[in-house]
Amino acid sequence: MTAATPAYLRRSLDLLEWIDAHRPDAGVRCDAAEWGVWKDLRPRWILDGNRIRMQMQRPGKPALFWIHSVNPAPWGARSVIWGRCRPARELRIIWSQPETRPISGLLNPIVMWLRTKWPGCRILSVGQGIDRTHTLSGGYFRIRLQYGGAEVLVLARAGEEIEGPSHAILTQALLWLAHLTAQRKLAGIPAVHLLVPEGHGPMLLHGARMINRQRARIRVWEFSGNQSQILVAKQPDDPPAPVEDRDFRWPVLGPFRWSPLLARVLDLAPEAIQRYPRFHDYDSLRLWGLEFARVLGPERDRILFGVAQQQTELTGDNFEELRALVDQILYYRRADSPVVDHPYYRLQAERWLESLMLKDIEFLFPELARGSVYPQIPVYLGKVPGRVDVLGADREGNLVVMELKVNEDPGMPVQSLDYWGRVIAHNLKGDFERRGYFAGIRLSRARPKLYLVAPVFTFHDSFEHVLGCLDPGLEVTKIAINEDWRCGVKILKRRSFCCGEIG
Repeated sequence: MTAATPAYLRRSLDLLEWIDAHRPDAGVRCDAAEWGVWKDLRPRWILDGNRIRMQMQRPGKPALFWIHSVNPAPWGARSVIWGRCRPARELRIIWSQPETRPISGLLNPIVMWLRTKWPGCRILSVGQGIDRTHTLSGGYFRIRLQYGGAEVLVLARAGEEIEGPSHAILTQALLWLAHLTAQRKLAGIPAVHLLVPEGHGPMLLHGARMINRQRARIRVWEFSGNQSQILVAKQPDDPPAPVEDRDFRWPVLGPFRWSPLLARVLDLAPEAIQRYPRFHDYDSLRLWGLEFARVLGPERDRILFGVAQQQTELTGDNFEELRALVDQILYYRRADSPVVDHPYYRLQAERWLESLMLKDIEFLFPELARGSVYPQIPVYLGKVPGRVDVLGADREGNLVVMELKVNEDPGMPVQSLDYWGRVIAHNLKGDFERRGYFAGIRLSRARPKLYLVAPVFTFHDSFEHVLGCLDPGLEVTKIAINEDWRCGVKILKRRSFCCGEIG
């Protein structure tokens, strides 16, 4: 480091040295994934031009990446990191956790409710701490109690709001079970009670019913009340079956509508622009999965362009702005991008992967019937929508649900289970055929297959344990692809199994 080194880099290097000397027990988190403890990761770094090259020794997964700067935060330090052919991610070094405030003093009402429901029970432990080693969040109360010789486990959200999707608490329950089982603290099949605020129960109940009852018996409760009231908890009702055109709609399959203005836009990059129908409302125009324009109107003669919320109506006067936007996206959104932390490179990474897979779908998945693959199909539970990343059918008429991830996510199996269950319901009612999907294919009413696709090193350590807790009749194919998938998707390993066979 010389006097010519920019001040922000000098400050960043000094902060890394200070963390190494004074905060060796800090936790390290990359996006939602817990990497472990700073000292255990044996971080090493070196100044490389106007950036810092850094390495951490993750168990079985050495991580090499670059950072521009490290900045202090109230709880520690943060930085944006990137690697070759990898999206930019946020790295957090945490040594001072902010306190999680209970829901209006929720813990005491929960304990009172437990003692009312199980009179004479003995509470063995109450925990809320973060356990990065076992991916246990600090956002939940974890309560173990003993009643009538049996152990009961209770998990309840400890923050002011339900954070993240409904399957998050179910994932946390299965991870907690894995930890307790490994410690040999459980005997027999555990009963697990999940407490969520009123209104969140039906979604959770849907997923809980697809858990293997030989691994865990899940019960869902909705509660109301606060510290000045006695907690009232009840089991939620099933959501009503959705009614088409009242509760949900399906994308129109075609034929596509055209206009001279739309044709002019498509001519900007005819080999790269992809067009996706979105219900009757609009068509989405994308470049490698990144939406840059929407085509509206019955004649598809109105176009709004821009990325994210920056939408501008296309006119003859600003067409060159759209051309410049398309050129910029194509310049940055490529495997050899000159700036891998540019938003056009980072945004919608899973949609980028999806677009590459669809381009080579017949080569990657020859078992799928030709013309039977649909991206981003909405599926409903009551009125609540979800989207299957890719829905297809094999040559025997079996539906195939694909879930794609580009970053480590312990919730991947449970999230995919939710969509899998919704597809079953739609298939049994004949919704797909009625709206023109899978034309010429006789769909089987058997349970769909599930393909889980991710870069080889991003499957979470808990992946197979969580799968082993799911519906034993679920047929899963774990598909590991290359880490540099932006350069072209390659399947490195496929493994198919039934969840009931995972011990």
